[in-house]
This record gives sequence, structure tokens and C-alpha cells, in this order.
Amino acid sequence: MFGKKKLSGTPVQHYEGLDFPANYPCRIEIIGSNFVITRIKPETTVTLPLDQIKSFSAMEEPDFMLKYHGEAKTTSKAKGINKYYLVVDYTSKDGQEKRLVFWGTASEYGEFVKFQFGNAGTSGSYSL
Repeated sequence: MFGKKKLSGTPVQHYEGLDFPANYPCRIEIIGSNFVITRIKPETTVTLPLDQIKSFSAMEEPDFMLKYHGEAKTTSKAKGINKYYLVVDYTSKDGQEKRLVFWGTASEYGEFVKFQFGNAGTSGSYSL
């Protein structure tokens, strides 16, 4: 009754693709026909229409690092805590292919998989 207000969305860390600093906390969720990213303190909201998203990909850190950075390494400083990545490939309003990347721990990985498979049927056609 008097507890903290539960925030909506999945808590993640921004990794690359936005003008937020790397490892900056934010929340991601799908609201209506938009993928919404909300940066925490100072709050900033970024909205990406789902029809511009080509794919969501959930992967473990070594797989992500190998595919996008050329070396299968881990960046976690804590032993036994694995990082998982959500890669969002999309087409920008001006027609450029772009990517957003977020990371989380095992507790967020299930949500990443839901993004990947729950939204695999996003529209194959879109307007720029």
C-alpha cells in the first residue's frame, strides 16, 4: 500500500546505439506499436516504432562479443555472473541500418528471449 511504485518494463543496461553512456541503467518495454527505452535519472524516453525493427536477438556475452567485436570474451568483473545481450536491429527514419544493444544478467535473459521470439513476426514491410 505504501511501498515503492513498481516500474514497468525490463531493467537493463544500455551498451551501445543511443547517446546514453555505456552501462547506463534503463528500462525497455513494448507499449502498443512501439519499443520504448526509458533512461533512469534523468529520465529520458526514446521510442522506436516496431515496424522499423528488423529483429531482436538474445545472446550470451561470448557469442555477442565474437559476432560484433571479433573476440569471444567476457567483461564481467564478478566471477559466476554472466551477462546476456539483447540486440535490436532496425532501420532508421532516414533508411540507415542501425543497432541498439542492451545487457542484463540471467534474470533479464528470459525477457530478452521473449522479445526475440514474441516479436519475431514484426512487419516485413515498413515505411521510411
